[in-house]
Amino acid sequence: MERDEKIFAFRPGKVFPAVSVTGHGCDLKCLHCKGYHLKNMHSTMTADELLKVAKKVKDNGGKGILISGGCDLRGTVPLTSFIPTIRKISDVGLEVNVHSGFLSASEAKGLVDAGVTVFSMDIHQDQAIISNVLNLQETPDRYGETIDNIINAGGRVVPHITIGFGAEDLLFSISLLKEKNIREIVVLALVPTPGTDVYEPSEDGVLAAINILIESGFDVTLGCMRSRDYIAVETECIKMGVRRIANPSLKTVKWAEENGFEVEEIGKCCCL
Repeated sequence: MERDEKIFAFRPGKVFPAVSVTGHGCDLKCLHCKGYHLKNMHSTMTADELLKVAKKVKDNGGKGILISGGCDLRGTVPLTSFIPTIRKISDVGLEVNVHSGFLSASEAKGLVDAGVTVFSMDIHQDQAIISNVLNLQETPDRYGETIDNIINAGGRVVPHITIGFGAEDLLFSISLLKEKNIREIVVLALVPTPGTDVYEPSEDGVLAAINILIESGFDVTLGCMRSRDYIAVETECIKMGVRRIANPSLKTVKWAEENGFEVEEIGKCCCL
């Protein structure tokens, strides 16, 4: 099979590490996570700690940093006090991907003005999921408001849709993003914390949802949160037209090259 297409394989690793400005702490304790995924990030609870990680990334030829953390009860990662530090990080040439949660207009402007490169934003539109899984006292409108606040401040939003929360959450999220004229998205597949009552979606379910998104006109990137047993999902996504994959398996890379694709490795988050 002759192809002239390219697959972009994103591998952030040490050149684009993820940090949590709340350590392992999260006030929401969403039912599918309960703070577990924060343990895989560097803990940078002070400005000095954040700058130390950023300096190491820069000194080692890294590209940037993902700044995230647990949410407060408003559904917001407390980043306001880190804005001067983020400014310093962006000023030395590092890209900054912020996973911020909900943002007011002033919070969005402060982060955009500090040089944030991109805002990664989880999207949910099923009120039952928002209330009963994410433990938020908010309505679906809050997501649209945050998108507007970021865009109006001059920022770039790359929404993340997680498969595994049901058809209503997916379809209503599609409607919201179409309304906002956003076509670039990252797709994740739910990986629940062991011991929770939230279940991992099937491979067929993930592929069906991705197909719906592609047919709805979205430019889909397969993001990093998914079971690493889902190797078939990676190759099937390529067959469906997905060209950007976070941390594809070596088996997938080999398959792509054997089928005429050029594979370019990129040391960044997949939304950049």
